[in-house]
Amino acid sequence: MEILDIYDNNGNTTGRTIIRGDKNAILNDNEHVAIAVIFIENSNGEFLIQKRSELKGGKYAFTGGHVDSGETPLNAIKREVKEEIGVNISNDLIEEYGFMLYDVPLRYIYYLKKDIDINSIKVQKEEVEYVKNMDLEQINELIETNQMLESHKIMFNEFIKRKNIKKR
Repeated sequence: MEILDIYDNNGNTTGRTIIRGDKNAILNDNEHVAIAVIFIENSNGEFLIQKRSELKGGKYAFTGGHVDSGETPLNAIKREVKEEIGVNISNDLIEEYGFMLYDVPLRYIYYLKKDIDINSIKVQKEEVEYVKNMDLEQINELIETNQMLESHKIMFNEFIKRKNIKKR
């Protein structure tokens, strides 16, 4: 059972919690759960993308997940990277690009410049089918053909805007 903190529109915890997946939980207009997503770019300008398992919808996405109660979004992204792809980024220089509101969750955006050997990745089979590196053109193709998770598409476009990377 995952317990999630409730955040306000400014990213502050409210002191309230909910159980993840509780269909009876009611969030007010100024209440959100938090999600953290990281965009990992290698030295060739490619981003680490994961193909989600069929249990998780089978679309492409970036690494991320819910922020557990009592956890910071930064600690959540470190945990999610370790859980989903078996890579420890706890000592890496992770850049934060703030959060955005899309749908119900506050979505925290992180970035890491790191070369990760794809062959060393051990995916969490329940969540991830496989990972690969893709350049901006390939990612845009996934977006245009609706193969990427909608929320991750929106977060990636926001990240690109905030990082001021020009799409090719």
